Amino acid sequence: MKLKSRFYRCIERLLSRFTDRIVCISEAEKQSAVNNNISNEDKLSLIPNGIDVQAVINAKPKSRNELGITDDAFVVGMIGRVSKQKAPDVFIKAAKLVNEQVPNSAFIIVGDGELRPEIEKYASENNLQLIITGWTDEPYSYLKVFDVAVLPSRWEGFGLAVVEYMAAEKNVVATRIDALPTIIYDKVDGLLCDVDSPKDLCEKILWLRNYPDIALQMRANALRKVYEKYDIQRVAQQHLEMFKQLKK
Repeated sequence: MKLKSRFYRCIERLLSRFTDRIVCISEAEKQSAVNNNISNEDKLSLIPNGIDVQAVINAKPKSRNELGITDDAFVVGMIGRVSKQKAPDVFIKAAKLVNEQVPNSAFIIVGDGELRPEIEKYASENNLQLIITGWTDEPYSYLKVFDVAVLPSRWEGFGLAVVEYMAAEKNVVATRIDALPTIIYDKVDGLLCDVDSPKDLCEKILWLRNYPDIALQMRANALRKVYEKYDIQRVAQQHLEMFKQLKK
């Protein structure tokens, strides 16, 4: 992995010599480019990722009945590949801890990946109600079913799923890693947890369930932030302004 990373850094340094501008999608990514001598800082432009907020808002929720989930179940979910980076192993271990305290719980992973058999085996062995959707073109419909949305990633260049969670007005828990703390203001519009810690992830999930009034305010704060900072129209406008500067 280290050899692979060094190879990519060398390629990026080489290609940066032939570019007029490099777009970084997060402050963490920009700082990484500086730290790894990818290019001079004056060549780097920070334009955070964005989403089509209305597409999230207008998505029709899946029926809980269709998914085999009771109306009063506590549903925790994540959107992401079922692979090492997204830490589905941490998610499912936290799910076991949540289920011990809230037996009427269900868990959803919107995505697919090479760790799927391992995750499904763990869920079956521990009597967890788990749905892994596989690849789908309607992730927001599943997202609308969540009570709490999590992103337990081990590394993230940005973490677009967090912005999607916020736009769907879901309480969010994500790891304190890379770009994620620049999107989530801890205890203001979401909660941050330790990397590779099912226990901490579980505690943050249950905290949101146990303090619904504060959780409601967090959701409102998060939605406001999405409109202000992460709407796709803003992203397009910032790119246009950058291109205009390059033409001068």
